[in-house]
Amino acid sequence: MKLLTGLAASVFLCAGAFAGEIDLSFNSDAVRAFYVHDFANSDLKGDIGLLTDSDKGEVINASIFLSGMASDGANPLEGALGVRSGYVNGDASGQSGFPVAIGGYLKYTLVQSNRISIRADAWFAPDALTLSDLEKYEDYSIRLAYNFLRSADIYVGARYVAGEFDNGTDVTFDNGLNIGINIRF
Repeated sequence: MKLLTGLAASVFLCAGAFAGEIDLSFNSDAVRAFYVHDFANSDLKGDIGLLTDSDKGEVINASIFLSGMASDGANPLEGALGVRSGYVNGDASGQSGFPVAIGGYLKYTLVQSNRISIRADAWFAPDALTLSDLEKYEDYSIRLAYNFLRSADIYVGARYVAGEFDNGTDVTFDNGLNIGINIRF
């Protein structure tokens, strides 16, 4: 929890100097925080994040991806493709590792009700893209968001984050429903 508090404090202190967004979600078992940075004059974005479950371990990640409109015309489909790496600490397994996951997201904003959106994220690293004790990394989520303010969403979602380690242990860091906020600045 001290690590999460330190990360959150750093992000909030630096927020005024950068354009981007902060995303915070939680359920009864896990908390996830992200800072997303928009690089000026480009479709390139980067993020840093932390997912922690006091019983199972932590996932610290950094991603870089291209983001933009994934459709032509008035159809509001946004997408992103990129790579995510970091550190996966499976406390419950006694092992850890480093994934190099590929993935991205799709986000659709309803045309008739432009304050409601659906977003699905998927990141995956098979054995060939992992180092140390980690053999596979999966990070999937889906959310239904309401644009409460023009620069802030509240959402409900479901998330599955897991790692398989070479001692045969599978650690599920988060699996279930969550609620969250996303603030853009």
